[in-house]
Amino acid sequence: MEESKMKKYKIWAFICMSFLLLNTVMADVRVDSYYMDDYYIEAGDEVSLYFKLHRAPVSSLVGLQEKVTYGAGDVKIIQSESLEDYYIARITPDSEIAEQYVLMSNSQKEIGHLSVGENWASKFEIKIAENTPDAIYKMMFRVYKTDSEYKNEEVILQKPFEIMVRGTPQIDIDAENSIGIGSTGNIELTVYNKGGGVARDVKVDLELSAPFTPVGSSMKYVGSIDAHQSENLSFMVSVSTTADVKTHNIPVTVTYKDDNGTPATVSTNFGVQIDSKPELAFGLDQVDELAPGVTGNIILSISNEGFVDAKFLKFTLEESPDYEVLSINEIYIGNLDSDDIETDEFTIRVKDNVSKTVIPLNVRLTYKGEGSDTSYTKQGTVDINIKSKRVYAEKTRGNGTTNTAVMALIAIPAVFVGLLVIWFVYKVFGLVTSYINRRLFAR
Repeated sequence: MEESKMKKYKIWAFICMSFLLLNTVMADVRVDSYYMDDYYIEAGDEVSLYFKLHRAPVSSLVGLQEKVTYGAGDVKIIQSESLEDYYIARITPDSEIAEQYVLMSNSQKEIGHLSVGENWASKFEIKIAENTPDAIYKMMFRVYKTDSEYKNEEVILQKPFEIMVRGTPQIDIDAENSIGIGSTGNIELTVYNKGGGVARDVKVDLELSAPFTPVGSSMKYVGSIDAHQSENLSFMVSVSTTADVKTHNIPVTVTYKDDNGTPATVSTNFGVQIDSKPELAFGLDQVDELAPGVTGNIILSISNEGFVDAKFLKFTLEESPDYEVLSINEIYIGNLDSDDIETDEFTIRVKDNVSKTVIPLNVRLTYKGEGSDTSYTKQGTVDINIKSKRVYAEKTRGNGTTNTAVMALIAIPAVFVGLLVIWFVYKVFGLVTSYINRRLFAR
């Protein structure tokens, strides 16, 4: 009897336990939604990331209890659970490159106890590093089940997501120009997009003022410049003849838009050097009759045909196989003003074996420009005519006969005039002495 009774109790206990097991449900955590406050993310941006989740029960076969529906045709049973279960939400980079560029000030949120059917939402602050390249960065959202002291952790949910960082245009200007004073030339500059994003509707505007005058427009429309690409531009300008010889700064403004349509402006300046190089020329001013073996003088001229003065000018007549310089061959002139000329004399001897009718004189000029420490050198030749020895001798003899005749023609009148002067003096002296004698003997 007692044994039969015990069997009934065991059967009843088994039925009750089975019923309880049917009623008991396992709850899991599910992400309802997540979003960022801005999906156009660039390097240096600060982004807020929102996650919303809830704790949902697993479906049960028992349909007699109170029901709560979370999805179409999905019947859930709300049951009581342990109050010792706590939860943690954590966001971490899911790649090495994401660890480098995606920064978080507080990547962990303590959810606390979350009852079945209860919702939870929170905001995570993310900072994208300033030097972040444009790429897709893998991230991971995890929920951990833990105890009330947050010591033991067990991952119960992980949700991967991505952050797309778009490249940001970074505009820079590079230019190196020099233009001659009083001339017309081109200002060349290069517009660089050193960033990772496309720069759109790019416009470049030069703010030109004296001594520069634009020849045409001082604004250029470029269009788009892709990431890590550049565009070369050219602006024609004229330079005043009264411009100071120095580096002049030219302001430039670049306007553009990024992929999001956000306008941006870059204002900077670059230098243009006014070229201070004097324009010097040399030539032949005078030359003696020269022939092989003959010594004579030559006078060479230097002219400054430019807009700026020449400084520290040195004039050198170099020797050659055709002649030798007997005088000082290097003359220091110093300054030669704009639109001025200088002449210098040299003595040379044509060598005996020269058979040419024209020989070049080798000339070298060294000088500096006004307001510049740059040294310039100009070399060239000046041609002079050389007579043969026979022609030179005949001309020399002809010149001697002619000179004698000329001297004779000059001497005859001179002698006549001299005799006339002597006769006149003699007559005057005779008249004076005669007058004195008459006065003395008349008494």
